[in-house]
Amino acid sequence: MKLKECENFWILGAFLGAVGLVSALVLSLVSSLTAPAIARADQRAKSAALRQLIPDFDNDPAAEVLKLDGVAFMAARRGGALIGVVAEAETNSGYAGTIRELVGFDPDGRILAVLVTDEKETPGLGKNVCERKFKKTIFNFFRLAPAGLPPNEILDQFSGRRAGDRSVWRVRKDGGDFEYRTGATVTSRAVTGLTGRAAEVFSRHRAAIAAQFAGAKPEVKK
Repeated sequence: MKLKECENFWILGAFLGAVGLVSALVLSLVSSLTAPAIARADQRAKSAALRQLIPDFDNDPAAEVLKLDGVAFMAARRGGALIGVVAEAETNSGYAGTIRELVGFDPDGRILAVLVTDEKETPGLGKNVCERKFKKTIFNFFRLAPAGLPPNEILDQFSGRRAGDRSVWRVRKDGGDFEYRTGATVTSRAVTGLTGRAAEVFSRHRAAIAAQFAGAKPEVKK
């Protein structure tokens, strides 16, 4: 290699290194500046999801979190009194990977509702197991979406079950107690097993959850 070519090589390398360093610094700065806004947006999204399960709370459930066996439990309060407990859990056994859901319980452990908050399942198949969406048809085209959670026949079958009852948390195809969506058996298995895990952890640690969330907490004004 000629001397001139060697000099050009080192100059080019130094230039590329400087560009890379500046780019990394800029990305780091942008990340640090946007992180609080992203965190606030995530918190608002979670609060909105929690309110779909237990509409009447007036505290910040995410401020009271108890993590047990991979499940995060949050206290929902009104006027300081405990009106419900929401479990957040996830599984990697979905057809397309991770499924994350919230399970709302009343203080006695009865499931109020289940809401899937994150999934990447196949549209028209697994996604139908996870989505709560008011479907427009020619018969209700001009009708407003009803208040509350839109129905989902797979997710709604868990409501009313109690943590610690004798339910077999598998789909009927596998000898369990729950229906599944034909063509989306893997997704049906995933949400059934995930809901069952949340219920079982709630039952197993009922005393610890009660102790953690016992007593009235100050009301949070909104």
